[in-house]
Amino acid sequence: MTTMADRLLAALAGSGARRYGGEVVSELEHALQCAELAREGLADEELQLACLLHDVGRYAVDQSLVADTLAATRVGPSARGHHELGADLLAPSTPERVVWCVRQHADAKRYLCATEPGYLDRLSPASRHTLRLQGGVMSPVEAARFAEHPWVRDAVALRRWDDEAKVVGKRTRSLDEWAPLVRRGVSR
Repeated sequence: MTTMADRLLAALAGSGARRYGGEVVSELEHALQCAELAREGLADEELQLACLLHDVGRYAVDQSLVADTLAATRVGPSARGHHELGADLLAPSTPERVVWCVRQHADAKRYLCATEPGYLDRLSPASRHTLRLQGGVMSPVEAARFAEHPWVRDAVALRRWDDEAKVVGKRTRSLDEWAPLVRRGVSR
């Protein structure tokens, strides 16, 4: 019987053949680098898992449903972001905090653009493009509401690691070495 952890690991392995949006690394390299940065930053296992799986909506769901990637063709009120689709995929089998961080990592970018001078200027061109698709810079009211959540620091940390996880040739642990974390953190 194939478990959700098995399916996620297979999707991650397959993402190694796909370039991460307009960036210079693959989806898999990006995920591994993000998780590695979280581990180096002494994040707990849930936040490391969120970092590893934060872009699951880019490679483990039907891409015709995704509205916020460079290749997106879906528009309109039924269009959904990769962060939303990925969180929905993870929700039945993954801790609530992991799901929330995955769902909010795009909003964390919107939040940082609204609250941190110079953050927007440091985003890659691809990340600026997806920012527009994800709702643009948060308004002051949206930013204040976002900042009230108890896990906002986790989502912001994930976002910062997400921004840094685009280095060609950076050495990380292998997916096989991360598999036990996925198996511990994802049930069913």
